[in-house]
Amino acid sequence: MPIPTFTIDGVLPPYVGPDGPGGAAEDMSPYTVSALEVVASFGLTDQRRAILRGWLSHRAALRSIGFDRGFQWLDGSFVENKDPQDLDVVTFLYRPAGINDRNELAGLMRANLNLFARHHVRATFHLDFFAADLDGTSETLVNVTRYWLGLFSHRRGDDLWKGMLQVRLEDTSDDMAALAALGPNPILTSAAGGANP
Repeated sequence: MPIPTFTIDGVLPPYVGPDGPGGAAEDMSPYTVSALEVVASFGLTDQRRAILRGWLSHRAALRSIGFDRGFQWLDGSFVENKDPQDLDVVTFLYRPAGINDRNELAGLMRANLNLFARHHVRATFHLDFFAADLDGTSETLVNVTRYWLGLFSHRRGDDLWKGMLQVRLEDTSDDMAALAALGPNPILTSAAGGANP
């Protein structure tokens, strides 16, 4: 389904369709979309394009260390009708091959703090990033999902119910198409004397 249009309140609707909540699953937030759809719908300003480049770069970096399966929930002011400073991302990840327990997972994450430490990720990639382990226990996963859904499905300040987006992590060709749709990076272009990166 295409990304729904903003409500009169400037947010994604929490559901679409005539049946309301309890209708078809695809009519409920988080809406499953492609990275290219996210870029086409939200890459409308230089600031938003810079944030999207950071998001796509972070996704590529996660894949490079083995986190190549899962999905992300996108939320926050980025998916509202306002000028965002970052993109809120909850990433539900399957563990890389050979990472069999929580201790090994924690070690891999500590070895890659540039991709997992919230302050590093925000400074480098313009993301407010949170990770959830899809290979963890069922009860923990339900509890973590409940927390993030409850937190991000309502706007801060007035508790307005709103929608989110969901993007799969596996589709590298989708990410490449999204990156191409963003066009050349103006910062890199000017630093390289006008050459397209």
